[in-house]
Amino acid sequence: MVRLVFLLLSGVMLLFVNGKWVKDEAVKPSLGKTPGEVIEAYVQAIGGADKINQIKTLVLVMEATVQGMEVEMSTIRDMEQMRMMQQIVMEGNVVQKTVVKGNEGYMSAMGQVQNLTTDQLETLKTNIFAFPELHYERMGFTMTMGENEEINGEEAYTLLLNNGEGMKSKEFFSVATGLKLKMETDIAGDVEFMDYQEIEGILFPMKINISNPMIPVPLETRVIDIQINQALDDSMFE
Repeated sequence: MVRLVFLLLSGVMLLFVNGKWVKDEAVKPSLGKTPGEVIEAYVQAIGGADKINQIKTLVLVMEATVQGMEVEMSTIRDMEQMRMMQQIVMEGNVVQKTVVKGNEGYMSAMGQVQNLTTDQLETLKTNIFAFPELHYERMGFTMTMGENEEINGEEAYTLLLNNGEGMKSKEFFSVATGLKLKMETDIAGDVEFMDYQEIEGILFPMKINISNPMIPVPLETRVIDIQINQALDDSMFE
C-alpha cells in the first residue's frame, strides 16, 4: 500500500512520497524582470495585495482519485491566530490529520500521533498563509531569476527559491498573464496550476495536477469548495 503524505506549499495541498529538495543547479538568468516584479505581477493578476490581505481565514476542500479510491483533502487556515488544520479522508475514513498552532503541532496517521519537530513546524507555518508568495522575503527565502521556459505552450518566467536550509523550489509564472503555472520540487514533483476561477474577487486554481516518479500516474486534484473569512471553531484545531 502506498504511504501517502501531504504538504501545503504555495497555498495548496500537495502529495509527496519521500524525496529530496530540488538540486542546486546553475541556470541562466532571465533578462528584463526581477523576482520582485514577477511576484508583484502575480499578486496583481490574482486580485491584488489589498484583496489578499483581507483574507483572515480560508477553508479549502479538494478531491482526487488515488489507486481507485476517492480522497478528500481539507485545509483550514487561520492567518490571524497563525494556526492550520489539514485533514485527509479516504473512503470515508480520516487517514491523516495535521494541526499547527503557534509553536506546536502534531501529525496523526494510521492511529499514531507524532509531535512535529521544530523544522517541520517552521516549514508548515510558512504555509498557513493563503498566498505565501506575499511573504517569501519575510520568511527568509532568497529569490533569483532562472531562464525562461515554456509551460503548456506558455512562455514563463522561472523563479528560484532558497531558504538557506535546504528548502528549494522552482516556480513558473506566465509572461502573458502573470499567473503561476507550475512549481517543481523533488518532494512534490511537478505541480501544475490550471483553470483559475474568481472567488470573491480573487483567482484560485481549481485544478492542480501533480506528477511524481513515486506515483504511477499523475494525480489530478479538483477544488470543490472554498470558504473565505468564515467563523472557525476552536475545536477544528484540536
